[in-house]
Amino acid sequence: MAEEQTQTQEVKDTNIKQEDGMYHYYISTATRGGDITCQAFITDKKLENNLYPIVVTPIDSSLENPVFNWTTLTWVEVDAATLNAKIASVIEDVQALTKSVTTIQTQNQETTKENAQITKTLDGLNANMGALTSMMSMISSKLTPTASSATTAATTNEGGQN
Repeated sequence: MAEEQTQTQEVKDTNIKQEDGMYHYYISTATRGGDITCQAFITDKKLENNLYPIVVTPIDSSLENPVFNWTTLTWVEVDAATLNAKIASVIEDVQALTKSVTTIQTQNQETTKENAQITKTLDGLNANMGALTSMMSMISSKLTPTASSATTAATTNEGGQN
């Protein structure tokens, strides 16, 4: 393992043929148990691009325990302190999201209550409109014959004067 790290640190640019006539690349997979975080890979073929799990991108010399992040296509540190910091950050994010979900659920309940009240009010308005429509029909039916009678009477009076 010490040899791998020494060899890893010596290689600055992966796409330049090294003194041994070979190209030095890395193999890096996910960081779950048993996977390879960073292992030297030597070949006589020149590779132009990263091709999972082979990494062409040189390792940043400041990293002590690097692993290649295939999402961002960069090398990242995978020591316990870094992982603990990431876990703490994820915990904070989960707590914030849980708080947001609780707030949204509370707002949803309030909105549901408001909607029920609005529905109840609209039902009352519809009932009132029905009653008003019935009253208007009754008033209209009572006014119509009176208007007809007045028209008939006026016509009769006019006709009588001729």
